[in-house]
Amino acid sequence: MSIEAMTPEQREMAIQAIETDPLNLPDDVAAMVRQSAALSELRIHWLALQDPDINTAVTTAPAGYFQALPGRMLRKLPVKVAARHRLHPALWAAAAVLMLTIGVGGFWAGKANRTPWVEAKTQDLEPAKDLPLADAPFQESDDVLVQIQNLSPEEIQRIADKVKKSQ
Repeated sequence: MSIEAMTPEQREMAIQAIETDPLNLPDDVAAMVRQSAALSELRIHWLALQDPDINTAVTTAPAGYFQALPGRMLRKLPVKVAARHRLHPALWAAAAVLMLTIGVGGFWAGKANRTPWVEAKTQDLEPAKDLPLADAPFQESDDVLVQIQNLSPEEIQRIADKVKKSQ
């Protein structure tokens, strides 16, 4: 029975019995103390408070206790737990060879199947010199300024002359 399962009256009765005489508890309180860790701890603390030897005595460790303590603690620990989970070095070597084989094979397969890059080239075309100029040098879908920038200075002069004649 945990202390939370007890009613407040039962808890109060158990605490009063422990404070009154922690060594000679009534049977029902003793049963509650055996079942509840909190009441058992309370009883031990109450006994410690009432013991005059504990409150006045200075406790000392035996000679060499603290020097031997690390060795005693290490003996209680499990021996080389991690050694059981280690993989054999040959297994690591086999995994490394496999990864190296896959990596090098993939590299050489990529080099063998690589297609050349297509480079864009512009053809240097010479402008046609002897072609007659059309009446309307600008197409409807083209911007006028773009077409003027693409014309040579002679063509611009011919168009300006035609415009002057028509006015």
